[in-house]
Amino acid sequence: MNLNLADLPADHRLRNAPLSHIGAEYQWVDTKQPDQWHRVTPGFTIGKNTFNELGSTWTLSYRWRAEE
Repeated sequence: MNLNLADLPADHRLRNAPLSHIGAEYQWVDTKQPDQWHRVTPGFTIGKNTFNELGSTWTLSYRWRAEE
C-alpha cells in the first residue's frame, strides 16, 4: 500500500528515512499523466535526504509516496 508522505505525522519513520532507502516516488502536482511516478534512486542528489528535510519547492510542487 502506498502512503502519501505529506499526510503522515512528522515523526513517522517514513518521513525520517532517506528517500532512496524507502523507495520513495514523486509526481509533479500538475502532471497530465496521473500514473507517471518517478522513483528516487541512490544516485539522486536528494536520495540521502528525508521527506522532512525537503524544501518547499519539493513538497509543494510534487506529490510524494512510499510503500508501507
